[in-house]
Amino acid sequence: MTETSPEQAWQIVGREAELSALGEFLGSDGSARSLVISGAPGIGKTTLWEAGLDLARRRGLRVLSARGSGAETRLSSAALIDLLDGVGRDELAVLPAPQLHALEVALFRAEPRGALPEAHAVAVGLLNALRSLVGREPLLVAIDDLQWLDGASADALAFAARRLDAEGISFLLARRPGPAPALERALEARPLERISLGQLSLGATRRVLSERLGLVLPRNVLRRVFETTLGNPLFVLEVGRTLAARGSLAIGEDVPLPDTIEEVLGVRVEALPAEVRRLVLAVALSADLHSSHARELGPPDALDEAVDLGMLVIDGDRLRPAHPLFATVAKSRARAGEQRSLHLALAELAPDEESRALHLALAADGLDEELAASLADAAATAAARGVRDEAVVLAEHALRLTPADDERSGRVLALAAYLVAAGEPQRVTDLLSAELDSLPPGPSRARAFLLLPDGAVDSNDEIRTYLTEALSEGGSDPAIKARALGELAVNDATILVARIREAEASALEALAAAPLAGPDLERFALYVLAWARALRGGPVDDICESFAAVSGAESALTEWPERVAGQRFTWRGEVEQARALLQRLLALADERGESYSYVLLRLHLCQLALRVGDWTAAARLLDEWAQSSERVMWSMYERCRALLAAGRGLPEETARWAAETLAGAETAGNRWDRLEALRARGVASLLAGEPQQAADDLRTVWEHTRREGVDEPGAFPVAPDLVEALAELGQLDEAGTVMERLERLSEEQQHPWGFAGVKRCAGLVGLVSDRYAEGPATELAEAAAAYGALGLRFDRARSLLSLGRAQRRLRKWALARSSLDQAVAEFDELGSSGWAEQARAERGRVGGRRPQTGGGLTESERRIVELAADGLANKEIARSLFVSVRTVEVHLKHAYEKLGVRSRTQLARRLSEHP
Repeated sequence: MTETSPEQAWQIVGREAELSALGEFLGSDGSARSLVISGAPGIGKTTLWEAGLDLARRRGLRVLSARGSGAETRLSSAALIDLLDGVGRDELAVLPAPQLHALEVALFRAEPRGALPEAHAVAVGLLNALRSLVGREPLLVAIDDLQWLDGASADALAFAARRLDAEGISFLLARRPGPAPALERALEARPLERISLGQLSLGATRRVLSERLGLVLPRNVLRRVFETTLGNPLFVLEVGRTLAARGSLAIGEDVPLPDTIEEVLGVRVEALPAEVRRLVLAVALSADLHSSHARELGPPDALDEAVDLGMLVIDGDRLRPAHPLFATVAKSRARAGEQRSLHLALAELAPDEESRALHLALAADGLDEELAASLADAAATAAARGVRDEAVVLAEHALRLTPADDERSGRVLALAAYLVAAGEPQRVTDLLSAELDSLPPGPSRARAFLLLPDGAVDSNDEIRTYLTEALSEGGSDPAIKARALGELAVNDATILVARIREAEASALEALAAAPLAGPDLERFALYVLAWARALRGGPVDDICESFAAVSGAESALTEWPERVAGQRFTWRGEVEQARALLQRLLALADERGESYSYVLLRLHLCQLALRVGDWTAAARLLDEWAQSSERVMWSMYERCRALLAAGRGLPEETARWAAETLAGAETAGNRWDRLEALRARGVASLLAGEPQQAADDLRTVWEHTRREGVDEPGAFPVAPDLVEALAELGQLDEAGTVMERLERLSEEQQHPWGFAGVKRCAGLVGLVSDRYAEGPATELAEAAAAYGALGLRFDRARSLLSLGRAQRRLRKWALARSSLDQAVAEFDELGSSGWAEQARAERGRVGGRRPQTGGGLTESERRIVELAADGLANKEIARSLFVSVRTVEVHLKHAYEKLGVRSRTQLARRLSEHP
């Protein structure tokens, strides 16, 4: 279903499947059908029901609607009054007099004559009124909150429904879960469909908050809102409004309750017996409470009563709230002293030292070094298990309870490290900036300087200043020196794209120091080595294996060599391997709540989509990014937008995004972003017919990477485009030098993308050096085939465009037409409108063309429409012509527009009239 009104568009989020089912239901052939929408309060039943009413009216149905109400269930015929409110007396005049009078009395339109009319007479009057109305126009009877329908209306409607199966009257009903009401049971004899509304997905929850409230939350906060509200749209919006007014959540902080929910649920919680309320609060304060523990916290029957009252459920042996909001309300309504007392009791029941220490901390309100030490140990254990938020909470309590002694510095640094892992850069900066002067000079202060680059920084210069300070403060400490050098090396590689060989040497030096510094440094050194090795064109599988074999604290995914391996697959054109690995890591980042890891892995998937030419996937990822609050100081988003615009063939848009990227890269000091912006601008300049500008930009990228030791040709894949620009300028010596280096690197690395690029380069150079030779066309055809085998569709389409030009110069008109038609089709299919336009223009220059059919069909369009007119399905046409089904669909769409037809029947008739 696509027909939603502007007023409702913002309301209908995350219900695409349900809307589609609703659209199909209302698009039926006029037969009697019924649809029941069911779901919990606030889940969106009424929104979907109202969308159905709106769509029905726009499709020409007359809608009779009513809403049940808990306050009106005892009012006789309340729903009938609403249902027939817009039906005039003249429309009911066809009814026999007794039926008309009975119905009008029930509707309070006439005074009773003597005794009130019998219910049977009202029901018969309603039945014949509906039959009369549907005889004039299609009719939809729509009732919301069916469970609250008053008895008289329910009986009359059920009576009519059982007798309307031959008429084309449809029923659209919405209700809460439970036994089917009488009207629904009466409709079961006819075609009856049901939609059960469940919770919104996490993505739909994000869209509801963004589109309704303009609220963009960090992913970890969004997940907590989702888990607290269980994806109920009403609760999501209420919690969202509260967050919008008060700001986001800190780690460990409860999701705030809106006053509306607090008031409704708070009354219910406070009405509980004291023992039951205490047990509900205990479950709210402890995620590890079992049914066996209930006896330790209250009388034996308290648990049974809590379950019977719908406040708690027993999941296996574990207790949990019937709804997460019950837990939040129970805590908000409990006094501080009551919570502290219960935390002491829960500490005795805790299953492990971490939980015990946390309960004791929550019960404590003064300094306690012994407890602080237990909490610090528990935080370290949680961090080693990868439970980052829990580590932060435990470390915060440890620092709060620590006296001003020698232990405080270590606990400040530990908390800062956990905040880094949890993706809280501003809190890292706030904590260390306040504590830096109090830290003793030497290793402690050096460790702070090592952590500050992961805080809220403004530029790469600031990062490198902190790392230099760490080296200065660290003195001869081997662990600090190795970590600082490693950080500088990875900064060289991934930010400055500089000194790659030196970065590899620094990584190896850090790796050599690892036996003295511990496994954490070894894992980090392997990560740094992976970047340097990959950018130099070497394999990283052995590094990933070594990393996995090193035991120690679980590293953030940002520092996994596997992330580099995913990038390397993309650079080499090994698409499926890249996609599988990056998607797995993205899911893991989401599961672990690593916000920055999630940002980077989404970036890598976007880069993969851009290499493949999947502009739709790239745009979707970028749109999601734009709607999220995960921001970084680098211009990664902007450079991906520039590359997307270049791929779509939009030079002006490319220039705008490239300029924005270059400005951001200059401010932040990020050369990787700068190089990618220049690459995007160079590609767009080729399309715009500006080879000199293209050569200047692309040469800058090529020379920088060559000079700094980037031997992986696919990391910044400019070689074929640079060769094209140089060939157009007639600078064949330089083009040949570029091609020779690409060929050498590809041979050394057995590089799939590089091999295809060499073929393309050879063809492009050959076109200029000997424009009538067969060789260049052969090279370009082989390049197109190689790119296609790798799944690099944009590169393939561009090679076909160059191939068509070569064939045209050879006066091979049929082959040129075929190649250019394929290029047009593939550019169209990709959504590369600017490139498709250029390919069409090139197609128009092909000599010896056959006359086109009416409407200006291309040769490819003509072949496809003739087969379609003969009755072949799209799949059969695709197999016959050795093209994709999508290509067939695109060609048919264009042909239909040119010929002014809308169906294959009209197409066949049109072709018979104008062969």
